[in-house]
Amino acid sequence: MASVLIGLLSFVLPKNKEKYLRDRFWTQKTFAPEKYQIVVMGDSRVYRGISPEIMEKNLPGMKVLNFGYSNGGLNAEMFNAAEGKLSKNGQKKVIVLGVSPNCLTAFTQKNEQFQQERKRPREDVFERLYLNGILYQFSATSPEGIRDLMKNQQSSGYYLNEYHSNGYVQSEKFPVDTMEAMPSYTDDFANYKVEKQYIDGLIHQVKTWSDSGICVVGFRPPVSMPMRELEDSAGLYNEAVLSVLFSKAGGHWIDLKPNGYKTYDGSHLNQESAIKLSEDLAFKIRELINAKE
Repeated sequence: MASVLIGLLSFVLPKNKEKYLRDRFWTQKTFAPEKYQIVVMGDSRVYRGISPEIMEKNLPGMKVLNFGYSNGGLNAEMFNAAEGKLSKNGQKKVIVLGVSPNCLTAFTQKNEQFQQERKRPREDVFERLYLNGILYQFSATSPEGIRDLMKNQQSSGYYLNEYHSNGYVQSEKFPVDTMEAMPSYTDDFANYKVEKQYIDGLIHQVKTWSDSGICVVGFRPPVSMPMRELEDSAGLYNEAVLSVLFSKAGGHWIDLKPNGYKTYDGSHLNQESAIKLSEDLAFKIRELINAKE
């Protein structure tokens, strides 16, 4: 009787999504198999802003992986890891780079989140991949959580994270505050700037991939206008120069209209704009692939 009761309660009591589903999400991403035709890499603006599912709908027959990480630096370590997710048998191979200014500063070059996941003990990896889905159903809860559930009480504010196995986190925040992220980025750019050595490393990799037959696509993840101005001034980000270097190396730079997308905190796209960005990128990639055939 106790087992039956626990089983029934597991379907109705509040769940700890942020522990079990989040942990499984990062492990699935890090240890994803080599089966994708398109791998998208970058920082949190990528993993919260690009839906592989939406891209795949517009790119029939192509599997897409979102390989973005928090404070994900664009350097040799991440380039090798991303390339390792591409299918070895597929003729069409595409790597999409979301080049945020933060990705080209010393602040992100350690790739701490990726390293933490990659070096996780084998038993932890196994538990997260195969047991967390079950453990999630039996999440620990609190009297407050049960009370809010019974009263059907809704918070006046919320932060939504929906974790998808393809590497995308569907995100939304209410109330919206497009200036929320500005203070932290102001502090970051006071200490870290976009550096030539990281740009050179990026351009070298673009040429290496392009020469090997991999289609390389780059873009600047959309942000609010105040954030964009801060990155250009305090962060020393020059998209015009970077796009020219990117194209000369054999890559394809996509110019996005920043006012065509909306963020919930100034740095990350809301759900509607994430869908739009995913569709826009898929359309451009389809054009590039068709042009080569």
